[in-house]
Amino acid sequence: MFKKIVILVSLLLTPAIALTQGNIIHGPFNIDKNSRVYIKTENDINHPVGLYLERNNKSYKIDSYETNGNVPNIDTVFFIKLNQVKNIVILASWHQKHRAEKINVDMYKIYGYSYKNHRLIPNKSITNDPKLQGQNGDFNGEYLHFKYKNAASIKEYLKDKFT
Repeated sequence: MFKKIVILVSLLLTPAIALTQGNIIHGPFNIDKNSRVYIKTENDINHPVGLYLERNNKSYKIDSYETNGNVPNIDTVFFIKLNQVKNIVILASWHQKHRAEKINVDMYKIYGYSYKNHRLIPNKSITNDPKLQGQNGDFNGEYLHFKYKNAASIKEYLKDKFT
């Protein structure tokens, strides 16, 4: 009887534990033999998505993506070697719709991280590049176009910039 109660309680608690830990939405992606990265949901209303590095079965939070009028959507994650260093590139977007202001746009931002000495660190040359953030859609009667909305276009830009 005791064994049945323990099993029942554990089954009931499993979804709660999974919910508090967040759900992996991208990955895990192997970086090397002992490391991988993944993106998961967080229980933080201001930063509901996080990037993690797992090394030797220990997870480290590297970054989080903020709410910007809407929950961030991770559109693509890819690896690229720039200046002989492996980089992880993440394209995030947020949909913005405000009828009164005639705004119906997707906002985009590209984040970069360099993988050096088994550590994942922000690549500020990518993340702070003003060309790698923008809007696409109608903004108060004006149509805005952001050209880096997929891995292929981002890779082309980065290869031109870093080679």
